[in-house]
Amino acid sequence: MTDFHPPRQPGPPTAGTPTVPGSAPTFDPPRPPVPPTKRTGDRKAGRFAVGVALGALVGASVAGGIVAIADHDDGPTPAAATATVTPVAATTNAIAALVQKVQPSVVSIHDDVTQTDQFGQTQSGQAAGSGFVLSADGYIVTNNHVIDGATNITVDVHDGSTVDAKVVAADPGSDLAALKVDRTGLTPLPLGSSSELQVGDQLVAIGNALDLSGGPTVTTGIVSATDRSLNEENGVALTDMIQTDTAINPGNSGGPLLNMAGEVVGINTAVAGEAQNIGFAISIDHAKSLIEQLQQGDVPAHAMLGVGTRPTEDGAGVEVAEVDSGSAAAKAGLQAGDVITAVDGTATDDPDTLGGAIADHQPGDQVKVTYTREGTSHDVTVTLGARPTGD
Repeated sequence: MTDFHPPRQPGPPTAGTPTVPGSAPTFDPPRPPVPPTKRTGDRKAGRFAVGVALGALVGASVAGGIVAIADHDDGPTPAAATATVTPVAATTNAIAALVQKVQPSVVSIHDDVTQTDQFGQTQSGQAAGSGFVLSADGYIVTNNHVIDGATNITVDVHDGSTVDAKVVAADPGSDLAALKVDRTGLTPLPLGSSSELQVGDQLVAIGNALDLSGGPTVTTGIVSATDRSLNEENGVALTDMIQTDTAINPGNSGGPLLNMAGEVVGINTAVAGEAQNIGFAISIDHAKSLIEQLQQGDVPAHAMLGVGTRPTEDGAGVEVAEVDSGSAAAKAGLQAGDVITAVDGTATDDPDTLGGAIADHQPGDQVKVTYTREGTSHDVTVTLGARPTGD
């Protein structure tokens, strides 16, 4: 069993125990799947669904930075065996310099949380997370689950001061949020390009791990894999995730995952609770346009096909288990039992790839869906709908 927990750190409860076990409360998926269907809606439901590991994770687990290997042989080294070795001190100094550069742009977030548990009981407590400065005039980026259900949100900035923050906009569908503090002269973090990452590239995470006193915690590791998908505890399906062995702990949620140039390449979001060194960050290329909308006070719209799906036995396409009434799929004539084999010519061999293909579009976009019905292949143009706000 593998649980994925958004790493938001709960604090001491004020009344009862807040339903924020390491993060946000546990939610059921937005609607129950059709047994034995794995509901994707249309976004990647994820190989790493909550509570179940549906696929083997790929990627090496490498701790720390680069370690130099010294040659203790007193004799000459053959030319063929000669290698350029990076000294440990040089590597350490590079990371230290990076941390010194970015630290003024990383913030800790604290809030009071009041939520209702599965028995209808109101629970109150405190929670903590991380964020980073988006603009000099006080805009902050974090995860939606860091501030979901929160009141009295405060932000600790690098100069030691604590300022009140308000939510500009939050999007559960992408687990992103924009906050605003009444400060100017802040130092924004530059946004890099996650598409340039390669497996094995070194990364640095910085944030409010475990809400420890004395400033943010820094961890380092590598890119273990890219283009991952997973379900958060509230059923939200996240796509285009970076998998890393960089330690991401409760309280790190919303903080930056950085390349060695000090640029944000990901937003730390989730960890595999029963695994070692498996964390996930929302890739910054995926997040950029969403963050821009949130900064303007708009909640991004997410495309929706309107089907529940399950894998086929032979892996050739995705079977439609049900079609939502009035959805884009229903209007296009798709039916339960159809097998979707491609979207815009790209093969959809499992619910993940179908979900990812839809998530790459906006509501109102037209896509060509290829499907088989009773052994005959068909093409249909579908005008995508919009996922209801909050899903």
